[in-house]
Amino acid sequence: MELNELKKTWEQLSPRKELDETQLREMLRHRTRNLLDRIERNVRIGFVLLFVLIALFLLDDFVLTPMLIKEMSVNIEIPVWLTFLSAFSNVLIFATFIYFMVQYFKIKKRHDISGNMKETLEKIISAMQIYQKLFYMALITLSFAMVLQFISGMSYGIENQNIDISQVPLYKWIFALGVLIFTVGSIYLLWRWGFRKLYGKYIAKLRQTLRELNEIDN
Repeated sequence: MELNELKKTWEQLSPRKELDETQLREMLRHRTRNLLDRIERNVRIGFVLLFVLIALFLLDDFVLTPMLIKEMSVNIEIPVWLTFLSAFSNVLIFATFIYFMVQYFKIKKRHDISGNMKETLEKIISAMQIYQKLFYMALITLSFAMVLQFISGMSYGIENQNIDISQVPLYKWIFALGVLIFTVGSIYLLWRWGFRKLYGKYIAKLRQTLRELNEIDN
């Protein structure tokens, strides 16, 4: 809700009472406090979800996949650098979250919206924007690792089966490319959706609150 809309709503509720600057600040402070409480709740939810997902990915990279290869009695040698690239991308996502969580609670501890609300908002928005950039960088790294894993697996299949690449029909290449795009794209979009669901709308609402606070000051 923009500042002008906030004033109109107040006037409709209390037509005989004007909304002064102090009341506006108090309303914005109350809204900010609610937003920060929800963000803090989502930080805890995000920590649990990320921890579980990363643990599953690492378990798959270092335990489940090697066990499956062994049981199938096939001579597949997954490049060590590829395994660690996959693990690194997952750990990077978790590390960016830990960085944001530490920064967020540090800001909340050092700054109180009851005092300098503007400074608190600016610092929290800045921390969330940095986290957003780091998260997407880590997500791109994860997607890149998945593409390399897919290509590596397909190359092994071609070499193991002694397949002549020139004899492979075009539709099979298109199908393989479609599977790659769908798999990597789906995981990328799912992670991005999760981030926006947990934090995206709150970044926008905090920015709006900061703009309204600046309008009062001006």
